[in-house]
Amino acid sequence: MQTRTRILEGLNVFRALEAWGAKLYAAWAEEEKDENLRAGHLIIAEREANHARLLGEHIRALGGEPGPACVDGVLARQLDELCGVRGLVAQLDALKAVNERDAEALAGCRETLDRGFEAAKEGDPATHRFWAALYSEERVSGGWYRAKYGELSGARPRTFDLPVLAPGQVSRRAESATFTDGAAACASPTP
Repeated sequence: MQTRTRILEGLNVFRALEAWGAKLYAAWAEEEKDENLRAGHLIIAEREANHARLLGEHIRALGGEPGPACVDGVLARQLDELCGVRGLVAQLDALKAVNERDAEALAGCRETLDRGFEAAKEGDPATHRFWAALYSEERVSGGWYRAKYGELSGARPRTFDLPVLAPGQVSRRAESATFTDGAAACASPTP
């Protein structure tokens, strides 16, 4: 299979997963009474939606077109099951359970995602950097959910942290949308 095709297929799977995450986390936020948890769900939902949009744009920039992905059927079923779950601990337990249950059904899609990432690493450095940056943002979201799970299940003290990106992650995102190197943006004026 051609490098470009593997990259496009992997990006499309990633796009479908991100769009699914945006819908799920927004649904969880809609019914959440705790303002901190609601805000966290919404920050992550918005990030997922933005990733899905950026991935679609990147697919088009590479000459492809976003479309159906191998994960769609399983994700639709999972979304139906998970949207009505209430309470963060119960939500994350249910998410883990459906992911374990559906691991075999999604194995080929996971391979498509991994092949695309590796193909980008080998043959398209710009796409690989873009993909790796999105993955780094995913780790922020996952870390917040793990921390909140620990807090709400009594394993750690409660905090009111939110799943915000580090300044460097935000700067990289902004830099990817500019036509300058960004070096002068925050430089001190010379006397």
